[in-house]
Amino acid sequence: MKVKWISLSLSAMLLTGMGAQPLQVSAAANNEKNTTLTSPMLPAAFTDLQGHWAKDVVQTWQQRGVVNGEGEIFDPNRQISRAEWSALINRIFQYEKEARNSFIDVKPEEWYASDIQKGVAAGYVSGFEDGTFRPDALLSRQEAAVTLSRILHLKENSVVTFTDQEQLPAWSRVYVGAAADAHLIDGYQDGSFGPLNALTRAEAVQLLDRSFGYYGAWYGESGTYGSEQTREQKKGSVVINSPGVTLQNMEIAGDLIISKQVGDGDVYLKNVKVQGRTLIYGGGENSVHMEDSVLLTVIVNKKTGTVRLVAEGKTSIQEVTIQSATKVDSKDGADINKVTLSEELPEKSRVFLRGEFETVDVKAKSISVQVPSGTIKNLITQPSASDISIDVNKEAKILEAILQAAAAVFGEGNIGKVTVNSKGISIAQTPEKIELGSNVPKDTTIKVGGADKQAGGNSEQPPILPGTGSEASNNSGNSSSNSGNNGSGPGNGGGNPGPGYVEYKENVMNDAGRWYSIGVEEATIPVTKSVYATSPRKGIAYIGPHSFDYHNPVLLDEAVKAGVVNKFPINAFEKTEIPTAVVATGFTYLFLQVVDEKNNFAMPNFIRILDDAPKKLNQSYLSGGEIWSNVGKMEGWRHEFEFNREISLIKGHDPRDYILVSTNSKTPDFKPLDDDFKVEINKNRILISHSKSLGRYYYFQLVADLVETTDGQFKNESYTTPMFEARNKLTLLDYPMVGMKIKVPVGTVIRFKVEYDDDVYFLYADARGTKDDLDKEVADGHGLHLSVPANGIDQIYEFDTTSLQASLYRLWALKGENIIFELTNP
Repeated sequence: MKVKWISLSLSAMLLTGMGAQPLQVSAAANNEKNTTLTSPMLPAAFTDLQGHWAKDVVQTWQQRGVVNGEGEIFDPNRQISRAEWSALINRIFQYEKEARNSFIDVKPEEWYASDIQKGVAAGYVSGFEDGTFRPDALLSRQEAAVTLSRILHLKENSVVTFTDQEQLPAWSRVYVGAAADAHLIDGYQDGSFGPLNALTRAEAVQLLDRSFGYYGAWYGESGTYGSEQTREQKKGSVVINSPGVTLQNMEIAGDLIISKQVGDGDVYLKNVKVQGRTLIYGGGENSVHMEDSVLLTVIVNKKTGTVRLVAEGKTSIQEVTIQSATKVDSKDGADINKVTLSEELPEKSRVFLRGEFETVDVKAKSISVQVPSGTIKNLITQPSASDISIDVNKEAKILEAILQAAAAVFGEGNIGKVTVNSKGISIAQTPEKIELGSNVPKDTTIKVGGADKQAGGNSEQPPILPGTGSEASNNSGNSSSNSGNNGSGPGNGGGNPGPGYVEYKENVMNDAGRWYSIGVEEATIPVTKSVYATSPRKGIAYIGPHSFDYHNPVLLDEAVKAGVVNKFPINAFEKTEIPTAVVATGFTYLFLQVVDEKNNFAMPNFIRILDDAPKKLNQSYLSGGEIWSNVGKMEGWRHEFEFNREISLIKGHDPRDYILVSTNSKTPDFKPLDDDFKVEINKNRILISHSKSLGRYYYFQLVADLVETTDGQFKNESYTTPMFEARNKLTLLDYPMVGMKIKVPVGTVIRFKVEYDDDVYFLYADARGTKDDLDKEVADGHGLHLSVPANGIDQIYEFDTTSLQASLYRLWALKGENIIFELTNP
């Protein structure tokens, strides 16, 4: 029956076997000196190998961690099973990737299940035609020859001279011939091969030892390998099996494997070129160092812990594929073309990318990507990657992002162009430009700075405004529950994005070098009026539909030719009239952009175009949030109602009689506004501000006939907002809530109070998800949690950080504010 070997797996179990006749072999030169470990932790020598022909080779591979026994007993003459053979192969050739098990006689709980799955992934072993693997069956000599011929890619040879060659079936004949040509395995003294004879454990180790001589070199103790003067050529692959190894001035024709035996230790590559893959199964937080080296494909797959890769000098890496928690540092001069976050990366994994990267391709689900500093030119989240969090530090930037799956981008870093190709996108920062891709509906919204904004930019929705995201971050990333906001205005809609209530400012002109802004007299005008703008630089002013690509000079000029966009010359510091009537038809918002004489683009303005007679008056709740002073002091709250036409107060009507509020109750109980409320009519908006809290739950109601269009033709109708739930306020007792984050050592006890009953967490800053997800983070030892009952809101609560590791965390009231903490090592 034909046998193929195509499965792979790893096992730390005892390699046991079942006896066989001695294997006759001739000496095969191992072209790399074998270096044995000299650690005092070497395993005890096997006592049953005294005088045995395989003593030296077995002890060599025992010291390298490939073979083991029952205590001090190896049992060399016992025959080896197919499962045990798989485990040996995986250990010596460093196969770690697992495939799905498809054998009906391999149960997941068996010790060999993982090794067999590894064999499948490696492509050297498969089962029988009946779907079985037969793990306990004895390994025959011909099966061993087939396996190793395939692994070593030996040239097939159908000419064999054994006296029992007629017993060789077609499926094994060419592989047995190949192994014999390579002097891996010879026949018996009588000239026969004995294809069905079983191998002993000793014979299996001897055969693998000779095979590894063809495969490559093994570095099993710390030290420096390679010449200081000349470049050494390695024809095969190289295995680093110990921490503290340095390779220098080497060119490796095959793969470089950093084995899991390296543990959390360090490995150094200096002027090393690897033509095959670099497989990293070991290494710690202090890392795999690559200096002036050239690597094509690097694959990181460490089962436990985090590996840190440091590329420096003239190091060039074509692609890094990350399959486990990893930190990548690309230092000045190093070139990493592509980083792929593989589908095999476990959920909840964290990946740190520091430095310069051409492309980052995210395929994994539910992971956190942290970018402390540097630049990612192109970030792509594939459709397979959902629930991704990307933390871009203020010292980092992403030039272009294509988001094709649900993702949250937060932090203070600069974000350039974003293409939205999925629902569920949230961006704490305001990108320089946002486009809607072709794979999502035109009415798709994204959350920018806590506000829902339409990426598609139809005529009934506002654009996403540069610079209107959260301006400070003690509470950033968690908006108040103003669920009724429909995002229909240009300021911060939909809740509070954090300290710094941001209102769109008209007539703000600034020149800050790379960036400059335009001042306009009025940014909310009827459709028939012109915009009056002033620029700090001479150039060309463009005006057109806000959904247009206003950062592309070629498209701008083409749009001017097509009559979609208008352009006008503008002189520095001179007020210029820019008509809107031609391009405003059918659009609620227009962009106003200036390109200076050096082709530098201004920060665009957005002009709200109001309807004119005879359009009916329409209304909506625009936005709400906290008002913060420039020094980080919360001064009150503000709410806005917006209309599609300019409005005025109906003569004799007091706004406090027509605007009602229901406070601190889920069931509406509307009452007129008291003296704490201030009401202002501003063009097309009703602005409501107050200094006192409205309680946990509140509503507003606008009674009919408070305002009318300026021609007196239409009056407002009655409108009631949905229920709002105020953000739960956190009060720190020992630290001021001012600044970007609070830096304290591990072991600090953080004391706080909350305004309402809630669940409060102290978790990694990138933790996201449902309450169940957060609870799992706590259960895994990544944070702290407590529940504040309704009758305990006046108490002082504490989080003791002694059990946590140094990292970036946030103190988070689940229904309210969050405060960033950096825990440092004491």
